[in-house]
Amino acid sequence: MQGKPAKVSGGCLCGNIRYEAEAFLQNGYLCHCTVCQRSTGQPAEITVLIKAGSLTYLKGDPKYYQSSDFGKRAFCADCGSRLAWQAINLQDDWQTNLTVGCLDKAGDARMTCNIYADTQLPWYHACENLTKFTEATADEMMAFIKEQVGRE
Repeated sequence: MQGKPAKVSGGCLCGNIRYEAEAFLQNGYLCHCTVCQRSTGQPAEITVLIKAGSLTYLKGDPKYYQSSDFGKRAFCADCGSRLAWQAINLQDDWQTNLTVGCLDKAGDARMTCNIYADTQLPWYHACENLTKFTEATADEMMAFIKEQVGRE
Protein backbone atom coordinates (compact mmCIF):
# COMPACT_ATOMS: atom_id res chain seq x y z
CA MET A 1 0.00 0.00 0.00
CA GLN A 2 1.62 3.20 -1.19
CA GLY A 3 1.00 6.49 0.45
CA LYS A 4 0.64 9.74 -1.40
CA PRO A 5 2.57 12.81 -0.34
CA ALA A 6 0.67 15.68 1.25
CA LYS A 7 1.73 19.30 1.66
CA VAL A 8 2.98 19.90 5.23
CA SER A 9 4.53 22.73 7.15
CA GLY A 10 6.46 22.86 10.36
CA GLY A 11 9.27 24.41 12.28
CA CYS A 12 11.33 24.54 15.39
CA LEU A 13 10.26 25.34 18.95
CA CYS A 14 11.47 28.94 18.95
CA GLY A 15 10.04 29.72 15.49
CA ASN A 16 13.32 30.79 13.92
CA ILE A 17 13.11 27.99 11.33
CA ARG A 18 10.03 27.23 9.24
CA TYR A 19 9.73 24.73 6.40
CA GLU A 20 7.31 23.13 3.99
CA ALA A 21 7.51 19.83 2.16
CA GLU A 22 5.44 17.05 0.66
CA ALA A 23 5.39 14.26 3.25
CA PHE A 24 4.16 10.68 3.23
CA LEU A 25 2.08 11.19 6.37
CA GLN A 26 0.47 7.73 6.20
CA ASN A 27 3.85 5.94 6.01
CA GLY A 28 5.80 7.02 9.08
CA TYR A 29 8.05 4.95 11.29
CA LEU A 30 9.68 4.77 14.68
CA CYS A 31 13.46 4.42 14.47
CA HIS A 32 15.03 2.68 17.47
CA CYS A 33 18.66 2.89 16.31
CA THR A 34 21.10 4.05 18.95
CA VAL A 35 22.07 7.09 16.86
CA CYS A 36 18.44 8.30 16.84
CA GLN A 37 18.17 7.58 20.55
CA ARG A 38 21.23 9.68 21.31
CA SER A 39 20.43 12.52 18.91
CA THR A 40 16.90 12.97 20.27
CA GLY A 41 17.44 11.97 23.88
CA GLN A 42 14.37 9.74 23.45
CA PRO A 43 13.80 5.97 23.09
CA ALA A 44 12.95 6.39 19.39
CA GLU A 45 12.70 9.04 16.71
CA ILE A 46 9.32 9.25 14.98
CA THR A 47 9.54 10.43 11.38
CA VAL A 48 7.83 10.63 8.02
CA LEU A 49 9.58 10.45 4.67
CA ILE A 50 9.18 13.28 2.21
CA LYS A 51 8.93 13.43 -1.56
CA ALA A 52 12.48 13.86 -2.85
CA GLY A 53 13.40 17.48 -3.43
CA SER A 54 10.27 18.89 -1.77
CA LEU A 55 11.78 20.23 1.47
CA THR A 56 12.07 24.02 1.43
CA TYR A 57 13.15 26.19 4.34
CA LEU A 58 10.95 29.29 4.35
CA LYS A 59 12.47 31.04 7.36
CA GLY A 60 15.94 30.55 8.76
CA ASP A 61 18.44 27.86 7.92
CA PRO A 62 19.10 24.81 10.05
CA LYS A 63 22.48 23.72 11.25
CA TYR A 64 23.58 20.20 10.35
CA TYR A 65 25.37 17.42 12.14
CA GLN A 66 26.66 14.63 9.91
CA SER A 67 25.86 11.55 11.99
CA SER A 68 27.00 8.94 9.45
CA ASP A 69 28.64 8.57 6.05
CA PHE A 70 25.20 8.72 4.42
CA GLY A 71 23.14 11.18 6.48
CA LYS A 72 23.05 14.48 8.30
CA ARG A 73 20.62 15.78 10.91
CA ALA A 74 19.07 19.24 10.61
CA PHE A 75 18.39 21.18 13.80
CA CYS A 76 17.81 24.70 15.04
CA ALA A 77 20.98 26.22 16.46
CA ASP A 78 18.93 28.44 18.77
CA CYS A 79 16.45 26.07 20.45
CA GLY A 80 17.95 22.69 19.52
CA SER A 81 14.83 21.28 17.87
CA ARG A 82 15.55 18.31 15.61
CA LEU A 83 13.90 18.94 12.27
CA ALA A 84 15.03 16.41 9.68
CA TRP A 85 17.37 13.66 8.65
CA GLN A 86 18.74 14.33 5.18
CA ALA A 87 20.65 12.07 2.82
CA ILE A 88 24.17 13.16 1.91
CA ASN A 89 23.93 11.87 -1.69
CA LEU A 90 21.28 13.50 -3.86
CA GLN A 91 20.22 10.16 -5.39
CA ASP A 92 19.22 9.06 -1.87
CA ASP A 93 17.12 12.17 -1.17
CA TRP A 94 13.99 9.96 -1.18
CA GLN A 95 15.17 8.82 2.29
CA THR A 96 15.03 12.36 3.72
CA ASN A 97 12.54 12.51 6.58
CA LEU A 98 10.97 15.00 8.95
CA THR A 99 10.66 14.65 12.69
CA VAL A 100 6.93 14.27 13.38
CA GLY A 101 6.95 16.46 16.49
CA CYS A 102 8.03 19.50 14.46
CA LEU A 103 5.12 19.23 12.01
CA ASP A 104 2.40 21.83 12.48
CA LYS A 105 -0.18 19.04 12.35
CA ALA A 106 1.75 16.17 13.92
CA GLY A 107 -1.48 14.31 14.66
CA ASP A 108 -1.99 13.71 10.92
CA ALA A 109 1.00 11.33 10.79
CA ARG A 110 0.43 7.57 10.91
CA MET A 111 3.09 4.98 11.64
CA THR A 112 3.56 1.82 9.58
CA CYS A 113 6.60 0.13 11.14
CA ASN A 114 9.38 0.08 13.72
CA ILE A 115 12.92 0.07 12.34
CA TYR A 116 16.10 -1.08 14.05
CA ALA A 117 13.90 -2.83 16.59
CA ASP A 118 16.89 -4.93 17.67
CA THR A 119 18.08 -1.90 19.66
CA GLN A 120 14.63 -0.95 20.96
CA LEU A 121 14.77 -0.22 24.67
CA PRO A 122 13.11 -3.14 26.48
CA TRP A 123 10.65 -0.95 28.42
CA TYR A 124 9.51 1.12 25.40
CA HIS A 125 6.32 -0.32 23.93
CA ALA A 126 4.86 2.24 21.51
CA CYS A 127 3.17 0.96 18.35
CA GLU A 128 4.01 -2.66 19.15
CA ASN A 129 1.41 -3.93 16.66
CA LEU A 130 3.43 -2.61 13.69
CA THR A 131 5.92 -4.58 11.60
CA LYS A 132 9.40 -4.64 13.12
CA PHE A 133 12.67 -4.60 11.20
CA THR A 134 16.10 -5.17 12.73
CA GLU A 135 19.60 -4.39 11.49
CA ALA A 136 19.76 -7.98 10.21
CA THR A 137 16.65 -7.37 8.08
CA ALA A 138 17.77 -3.98 6.76
CA ASP A 139 17.34 -5.05 3.11
CA GLU A 140 13.73 -6.04 3.78
CA MET A 141 13.24 -2.77 5.67
CA MET A 142 14.48 -0.69 2.74
CA ALA A 143 12.26 -2.62 0.30
CA PHE A 144 9.24 -2.05 2.58
CA ILE A 145 9.92 1.66 2.91
CA LYS A 146 10.53 2.04 -0.83
CA GLU A 147 7.22 0.33 -1.55
CA GLN A 148 5.43 2.61 0.92
CA VAL A 149 6.54 5.72 -0.94
CA GLY A 150 6.41 4.32 -4.48
CA ARG A 151 10.14 3.92 -5.10
CA GLU A 152 11.51 1.05 -7.20
